Amino acid sequence: MSSGFADLTVQAHHLVSEGDLDGAHRLLADALSDADPRPGNASPELAEAAGLQAKVLVALGEPHSARGWAAFAYAAATRLYGRSDERTVTAAATLAAVLHRVGSDARAARLYSDVIIELTARDGPESQQVLAAHADLATVEYARGQCEVARDRLQDAWELHREVYGDGHPSGIKMLAKLGAMERDCGRYADSHEHLTLAEELCRLHLDFDDPLAAQVAALARAAADPDHVCPAPTPAPEPPPARTTPVVPAARVPPQAEGPHDLPPYSPPALDEPVETPLYHPPGRAAETAHVPTPRTAPEADGFDDYPWPPDDPAEQPWRPGTDPLPPTVVGLADDQPDGVRRVPPPPPEPPSRYLPVHVPRPPAAERRARPWLPLVVLGVTVALLLGTIAVIAGVSRVDDGRGTPPPASSAPPATSAAPAPSTPAAAKPGTPPGKLTLTDRRDSIVLSWTYPAGAEGPVVVAGGRAGQPQGTFATLPAGSADYIAYGLDRTTDYCFTVALVWSTDSVARTGPVCTKRR
Repeated sequence: MSSGFADLTVQAHHLVSEGDLDGAHRLLADALSDADPRPGNASPELAEAAGLQAKVLVALGEPHSARGWAAFAYAAATRLYGRSDERTVTAAATLAAVLHRVGSDARAARLYSDVIIELTARDGPESQQVLAAHADLATVEYARGQCEVARDRLQDAWELHREVYGDGHPSGIKMLAKLGAMERDCGRYADSHEHLTLAEELCRLHLDFDDPLAAQVAALARAAADPDHVCPAPTPAPEPPPARTTPVVPAARVPPQAEGPHDLPPYSPPALDEPVETPLYHPPGRAAETAHVPTPRTAPEADGFDDYPWPPDDPAEQPWRPGTDPLPPTVVGLADDQPDGVRRVPPPPPEPPSRYLPVHVPRPPAAERRARPWLPLVVLGVTVALLLGTIAVIAGVSRVDDGRGTPPPASSAPPATSAAPAPSTPAAAKPGTPPGKLTLTDRRDSIVLSWTYPAGAEGPVVVAGGRAGQPQGTFATLPAGSADYIAYGLDRTTDYCFTVALVWSTDSVARTGPVCTKRR
């Protein structure tokens, strides 16, 4: 079964590359109709076929039909390869795109965030895939009403893409046109006109006249603002709290250390039978005969307190439970009267002074330090060593004085000197020299090109490529000194050829020989 799925997937890729989406859809639908619907039992070939079917359905305008296959492919790839694998990240991006098209923008945003994290850890924050994922996430945030966040993210992604890959890259032009459309819908007409005009100019300078992207940008620039789009109002600032109408009891003042403690009046505890005439605190507006004080919070019935295993002892000795009387002990004194079951407990009377004098408890004497019989020997050895060192120094000085008048023996040969090799710098290449050592690494989903930039050159690098046997088109224009490039979004079964050219001047362009993949 697995080999059959592999052959069908290759055929479906071939049909997609030729533009026959309906044929690829029918071929995959017949093969997947009898497949096990549980992702936990999926094979790598089945997971790849399901992911391709989801992409085909999205391209045919059927995102609701693609949702199940996209989720199946993502779950199967996660189990087979883990979350950080390139195939799992591709499946996550496909599922996020499908969820956005069916209106599940919250989950799509979470998946795009995961894709950005994994791609950044693998390829770095400046890779084309990371910047494209930022642009997709900005589209989802814009659909969720997060207009300002989406515009800032998309503008940052476009500016970084422009700095790294130049003005003429198609992905950067797409980001710029999409940013202009967002700004127009949000009422920022000056910014929108500036960015859409720049996108049209970049299409005219860097794309062919019949390029589909140029037509899309021109149509987008002529379109009107979306009348149904409404930017959410900014969150109002929190209102200041209302002025307090009740008196506030000031907090106790803590005196500085220089003042010392305050002199407090002597405390005389009340007798047990002395009634308390005045409550500790009486709220304003409260009737004097009110005997119930509400608790700070009365829990509702479903608050979970009734499930607490209260001890089955005497009810009078149980701890206080919210919403029940009598009052909790913490509010005793805040009410005018004492409710049933609660009594004030006066502090205990001060203890009379003791009639006995303090008894001295002798401490055991500290242990005497043990004698060290070897200490005199160590002192004697150090003294002898110092005397011997002094004698040696005196002898050396006398020897120097004796030989001070004797000239040193003449040497017949001059001292040997070792000359360190001077650092060599590569010689500047002649004008018209093409980039050297062009190599190609085929990763199926992407192709890595690397070359040697000629020394002394200052011109930009142009990467061109296309299908084997067909005319080549410009893939990217890179800044001076660039020595590698990664091409994404290519068909896995088609062979491609690439050349790299160095622009020395307007009249001198040096191009390497082509390098091609060998997939068939």
